[in-house]
Parts: sequence; structure tokens; C-alpha cells
Amino acid sequence: MAFDDSDVKIFKGEEKTAESVDEVSVIAEMSEQRSNGNISRAKNLGKHLAEIFVDEPHLLSDLEKEVGAFSHDESIMYQIKVLLVFTAEYSITHLLPGSLLSHTAVNAMYDTVRKKAFDFYDRLDDAAEYSFYYLAVRKGVNISQNIGTSFAMLCGREKDSEFTTLGARLFEVAGHEIEKIIASFEFVK
Repeated sequence: MAFDDSDVKIFKGEEKTAESVDEVSVIAEMSEQRSNGNISRAKNLGKHLAEIFVDEPHLLSDLEKEVGAFSHDESIMYQIKVLLVFTAEYSITHLLPGSLLSHTAVNAMYDTVRKKAFDFYDRLDDAAEYSFYYLAVRKGVNISQNIGTSFAMLCGREKDSEFTTLGARLFEVAGHEIEKIIASFEFVK
């Protein structure tokens, strides 16, 4: 069976119409989120979270108040910050109203980390640690425990139950704190 040009034109026309509808809905959502202040809130949220992660002395002090004293040599501190950035991205994605706002907040967070702590950002950008945390989350059960196990392994302490517990606690405490921070930005839903 042969097709003539009119068949192709109709198909192409339908495809363009579907794309146009998607583009129009994205533009409408962007306009709504900008006018209700959510875009600005998302950018400020991302910047605020990044500021917390790059202020290492303050971060250490806050974490030790919540989870107790822990070893924090340079390699462990790097892994802690990776876990915290992952937790922020995970929380933002699950708690903000819509993917446009999630993407905006996450991008602002990474942009701020890149500007204020380029060495960490550069190392994080090339890191494979996120894949272990994503796998831990995808299991869907015992997420904190799975995160803790991944954290201990990434720290080179996979047989150390204290590191597994530390990773789980860091994920839980950071997730809870990030949830409160997100709520304080009062996103319009």
C-alpha cells in the first residue's frame, strides 16, 4: 500500500498540534507560577538550601546537635554533603507542587553550590554516589536503612553499623528539616 503526500501532511499536522498544546500548557503554567510568586520562591528555596550545604562549620554544628558527634574527615564530610544534597533534591521533587517548581529549585540549588563551592560542585557533578541513593530509594521499603547502607558503603565502612545508622539518621533528619524549610516558603498550591 502506497502513501501519498497528503497522508504525511495530515500526520505532521496532527503532531504539530499536539506539540503546540503541550507548549501552550507549559507557557500557561510558567505564567501562573510566576504570577503567584512560586517561581521566585523556588529559586530562593534552592539558593537557601545551597547556602546551608556550603557553610561547612555551621552545617557540622547543626548536624552534630541532631545526630551526635561523628568522624568527619574530608572524605566523610564530602559523602555527608553528597547525601544532604541528594536528600534536598529528593525532598524538593516530592514536596513542591509540580515539576516546573522542582526543576527551578533544584537548578537554583546547584547553581548556587557551583558559584560558592565550585570544587565540591565539580566533584559532585562527576560523582556516581547519586546512583546508589536512587537505587536505595527505588526499593521503596526501608528507604532510610537502604540510604544508610549506601552511605556506609560510599564511606568505605560498609561493615560499620554506626556508619549505616549515621547515614540513615542524616537522611531522616535532613529530610525533616528540609520539609520544614519548604513549608516556610509557603508555596501556592
